[in-house]
Amino acid sequence: MKGPLSLFKRTALTIAIGLLIFQLMTGSALVIYLVLPLAQRSADDLADLLLLSAQVWTELPQEGRPAFELELQQKYAISLRQSELLTPKEAEFYPYIRFLGRSLAARLGANQTLRLTESDHENFQVQFVLNAQPFTFEFSKARVTPRPSIALAWIIAAGVFATLVLTWFLARRVSAPIARLAKAARQIGGGSQPAQLPETGDVEFADLARVFNETSRQLEARRENQTTLLAGVSHDLRSPLARMKMALGMLAEHSPSPLLDRVERDIEEMDKLIEAQLMFARAQEYEKLERINLDQLLKELSANLEAQASCQLIRRMAAPVTNIEIAPIALRRCVNNLLHNALRYAGENEIQIVKRCLHNTLYIGIRDRGPGIPAHLADAVFRPFYRLESSRNRTTGGSGLGLAITKQIAETHHWKIVLKPRRKGGACFWLQIPLIHNVN
Repeated sequence: MKGPLSLFKRTALTIAIGLLIFQLMTGSALVIYLVLPLAQRSADDLADLLLLSAQVWTELPQEGRPAFELELQQKYAISLRQSELLTPKEAEFYPYIRFLGRSLAARLGANQTLRLTESDHENFQVQFVLNAQPFTFEFSKARVTPRPSIALAWIIAAGVFATLVLTWFLARRVSAPIARLAKAARQIGGGSQPAQLPETGDVEFADLARVFNETSRQLEARRENQTTLLAGVSHDLRSPLARMKMALGMLAEHSPSPLLDRVERDIEEMDKLIEAQLMFARAQEYEKLERINLDQLLKELSANLEAQASCQLIRRMAAPVTNIEIAPIALRRCVNNLLHNALRYAGENEIQIVKRCLHNTLYIGIRDRGPGIPAHLADAVFRPFYRLESSRNRTTGGSGLGLAITKQIAETHHWKIVLKPRRKGGACFWLQIPLIHNVN
């Protein structure tokens, strides 16, 4: 089932239909009230000339007729001869000849013989009888003026060309600002700040661009305020938590208690959550690029994970990318978060780190053989504090910020992260990084 037409196509189709209808009506009026009357008037004049020539020829003496025929040929490009009526040959469709036939028939009368034929030399022949004398007039097709069919064809061709050009220009003028607005809106939805739209052009579009720019600036300021507030609150909470942890440790030395142990574990979880909040706030900060050894970084991260994992870790470094200019801390956080997410769900199954390079894009994949993620939750898992488990147990569901931090870092650095299911079970997170700088 086809989707709805785009604004450009719908506008172009509407304008094209309107202009074509206007052109059809204008062309019809032009043909009916201008071209056809002129053609009929020209046919009437030619019919009068042919009848007058035949009348003059019959009244001239025998010796004066050749001179008259020569003058008619030179002055009007019409040849006249007296001959028997020929067997008529069907002529091509020429509206002008039909007009000429009707004009001659009206002047000769209904009982007179009249034939309009086409000669072997592609000339028109007009044959009729006047005063008991058969006459044959012959003239070239080039003499038939005006030519309504050719004029109409030129009018249609010019009108269609003008319609197409005008349709494209008007539809583009309407759809281009909307396309820029949609692109900027998608950038805002992706977490980035788009460039200011030009506040020019038609009044409506300029006002729309002005409102959008103002809204975009307000959203950016609100996002910055929320990030600053989140970072500030998270930072300020760590000091009292550290004092509480120290006080609990001192109390546990004098009077150990299971309750104190549980409170101390809760404080540690709160500290980890605050750390995750701070990382989420910093994820919106763009990091400068540095040249690093990518293989060495991935080996270091996998080695750190191997010390904590009870499963097998496999590296597949197929891409010929070693040294690359990239944001190293951002890349380390993304890959590390994905590795720990795989470790949490993989159990004793293997985890793979895959590196590929295709179409000037670097792909880093983290594969696991865990329970997998349903397709309808592929976007939800990247939301802050979203966990597949309904339980709030940190040991099974984590803090719910790891994948959100990874996605935010990726969007800040114009990367892309995609979740793909594996055929035999499990999940695969692909980090896609455009290679805009030289690599080796």
